[in-house]
Amino acid sequence: MNNRLKSIPFVVGTLVMSFGVSGAPKQSDPLKEASEVRLIISKVNNYWQSNNKAEVNPFWHHAAYHTGNMEAYRLTGNEDWLDYSQRWAEHNEWKGAKSNDRSKWKYNYGETDEHVLFGDWQICFQTYADLYNILPDDRRISRAREVMEYEMSTPANDYWWWADGLYMVMPVMTKLYKITGNNRYLDKLYEYITFSDSIMFDPEENLYYRDAKYTYPKHKSANGKKDFWARGDGWVLAGLAKVLQDLPTEYKHRDFFERRYKDMASAVVACQQPEGYWSRSMYDEAHAPGPETSGTAFFTYGLLWGINNGYLTDTKYKESAQKGWNYLKNKALQKDGRVGYVQPIGEKAIPGQVVDAKSTADFGVGAFLLAACEYVRMLESANNSDRAYWLDLLNKIAYPVLSNMSKGELQKNMQVEVSPNWDGRNKKVTYMETFGRLMAGIAPWLALPDDDTAEGKKRKELRDMALASYRNAVDPSSPDCLLWQGEGQALVDAAYVAESFLRGYDALWMPLDEVTKKRYIDAFSNMRHIDPPYTNWVLFSSTIESFLAKAGAYCDDYRVNSAIRKVNEWYVGDGWYADGPSFAYDYYSSYVFHPMLLETLQAMKDAGKYTRIHYGKYYDKALKRAQKFSIVLERMISPEGTFPVFGRSIPYRMATLQPLALMAWYEKLPSGLTNGQVRSALTAVMKRMFDGRENFNDGGFLTIGFAGRQPNIADWYTNNGSLYMTSLSFLPLGLPATHPFWTDAPQDWTNRKAWGGKPFPKDHHWDDGNNIKDLF
Repeated sequence: MNNRLKSIPFVVGTLVMSFGVSGAPKQSDPLKEASEVRLIISKVNNYWQSNNKAEVNPFWHHAAYHTGNMEAYRLTGNEDWLDYSQRWAEHNEWKGAKSNDRSKWKYNYGETDEHVLFGDWQICFQTYADLYNILPDDRRISRAREVMEYEMSTPANDYWWWADGLYMVMPVMTKLYKITGNNRYLDKLYEYITFSDSIMFDPEENLYYRDAKYTYPKHKSANGKKDFWARGDGWVLAGLAKVLQDLPTEYKHRDFFERRYKDMASAVVACQQPEGYWSRSMYDEAHAPGPETSGTAFFTYGLLWGINNGYLTDTKYKESAQKGWNYLKNKALQKDGRVGYVQPIGEKAIPGQVVDAKSTADFGVGAFLLAACEYVRMLESANNSDRAYWLDLLNKIAYPVLSNMSKGELQKNMQVEVSPNWDGRNKKVTYMETFGRLMAGIAPWLALPDDDTAEGKKRKELRDMALASYRNAVDPSSPDCLLWQGEGQALVDAAYVAESFLRGYDALWMPLDEVTKKRYIDAFSNMRHIDPPYTNWVLFSSTIESFLAKAGAYCDDYRVNSAIRKVNEWYVGDGWYADGPSFAYDYYSSYVFHPMLLETLQAMKDAGKYTRIHYGKYYDKALKRAQKFSIVLERMISPEGTFPVFGRSIPYRMATLQPLALMAWYEKLPSGLTNGQVRSALTAVMKRMFDGRENFNDGGFLTIGFAGRQPNIADWYTNNGSLYMTSLSFLPLGLPATHPFWTDAPQDWTNRKAWGGKPFPKDHHWDDGNNIKDLF
């Protein structure tokens, strides 16, 4: 991951932390620069929109601008900019080329309404999909789906015959996949780019020729060199970044796209000019000398995206991106907000062509906005107030537990509280509940890579404590060895420990020594003597068994498969599960059903298990249900940041919103729920619940209650270890600080929109599809 460039102080009890790079010259510099860049974004975009009407056609150059405008909207929340893209889309009836006669549809170059299959008429679908995700309405993407799904039904695979087309259409495929869940979009994406590579990719240079007629040695630059056109390769690098942003991590060909992106980024950096720009003919500056903005902006965006998302870690990339940005700010940007030095529409570097400060174009402005927004995300990554608040709260909850347990002193020092109507079970279950539930919530954050920021240093400290705590939890000689036997409750919290390993497998399970791993495998295996009640408890067994499968130990397939089948039978619709044969109106769909079903299925997929159950198909269905339930949960959050209090186990506090947090961490938020919207909603609830309230006892441990100390709401099984379930809301902290979840502008959530008189998405029943048949 990139270095965090600025420090934010935040107080955790008596601990003052500062997020940033040690030894930064001036603590305020990155924030100051970010503010300046935000002003530049406003200046550039307002200049363009005030001098160019929205009501123009949807051809590629206009549409390319809107890809940048939408990014600027996401970063800033400027509603006027959103309205500009909406007016453009409405003007064009949410279409590209408008012919309805499929027999006449073409994909060679053309500017007529019959060129429906030509990618220059399809890039508009990117913005239509983005607008759909903000306010779902089928008419916004119906034409996009009609065109792309017809295209995919044909035997042709040569649709992307020019480099520009890879930016125009590749992101359309991944965006529509995310909306529809149709894997054909991904498979055709790979098929089409494979053809493109066969005609215009140079594997020696890891760059693309503009199209087949420019390949070497058939075509050469003025000085006999390979002629790679900067804007053409800029389109491709930027397009690959956009694809990787939406491509599922488990997609079978993802490695291809990652390798292509990283290899290309390295090749791009190698031919940057000292002044920060890229020559129009990348290997032959003399062919068409002088600065050019559109290619440089796309390259700068592509590099910054890779830095921000952990793909480009070598310092050469940050140095190159910084030089690129310096060129864009100091040379391309004009005093009035115009973006200059944009090569006019064309397909190659042209000797003698004049490109100067007055040379501007919509697509160049769009590229500039993309680069500027990504640069701001980098600068502000360590300065997000919402993330700082979440981390403060995480540390306040986790530190007393892990600092004690890592030393074998949790059971000595924890101030235990139990329900007034406690059922008399061994109170030592408290410690296992505390540790398992806490770790299940903070595992994704602990699994992030190390870095030199104060957040990174705190993360490493807590991870080291957690690893020591894991060892103590199963060490018979440790005072903090947990209660693995003697109580049925052990099954529940063994499952949360297993869940923590699933959520942070490489960071939390793999570093453990072999003795400790064997102790866990034995402890988990011994849970088979517990017969789970016919409720959500069947998922505790399946979570443990699926973890054992992933870890390479023996797995009881029956416990897994029977749980999957029963939970599927208990689904009642629109995201809700019954907790057993009869429905109970509570939040156990949040606490257990959605997360543990998904994790059971994913772990069985990861383990390569082949049984009667088709784990992939069940996973897809379970994911769709979880997405629907995340919509339900988000709509339960009031304008004031509260949610309805009903059902048992309500002292679990923020765990009620776990599926919403889970979908954000998975990057699977459904259309109608944006990153900025969900972050704002969750943060509002956290503040309403924890600020100025007595949620911790004198020892610094959570106290029984919902929004403060409220022991009367405890159930007979509740102790204050149970309450660490609230950490399950911290899952999005597993996204890096540069992720749009943290860097997009705050947005109103649904109830704030609805009660504020703003447009908001309609809500309808989600069809659950057909039943899934056994494999054999």
